[in-house]
Amino acid sequence: KAVVSTQSTGNMIKTQQQKKAADLLVSLVESNLGPPRFQITLLLDSLPLINNVDENLGTNGVVMDSRQTQVLLKALEDMQIKKLLKNSDMQKVETIRLALVTNLASSFLNEPW
Repeated sequence: KAVVSTQSTGNMIKTQQQKKAADLLVSLVESNLGPPRFQITLLLDSLPLINNVDENLGTNGVVMDSRQTQVLLKALEDMQIKKLLKNSDMQKVETIRLALVTNLASSFLNEPW
């Protein structure tokens, strides 16, 4: 089921349905249904959504909101705490973390209070 969802997410990204793809990816990460090593793949799959802006989403254009970004940051942190990542994953982790933190700042600046 998770593989099908990941393929669906990839198709949504390609067809400019970034918001739906973000919702699906965050849902997959939150559900924690797949094996722990699958989480890093999901987070890597989320990079195009994290780094992208969609002009159709209004004034801010940020695809992932602050709540979604925090869910992904927590998942990344949990993987590190539980030592589920290999040393070879550390560069990927830092790339994901930088993208998430940048997106979190952008979403905070643009979300209504």
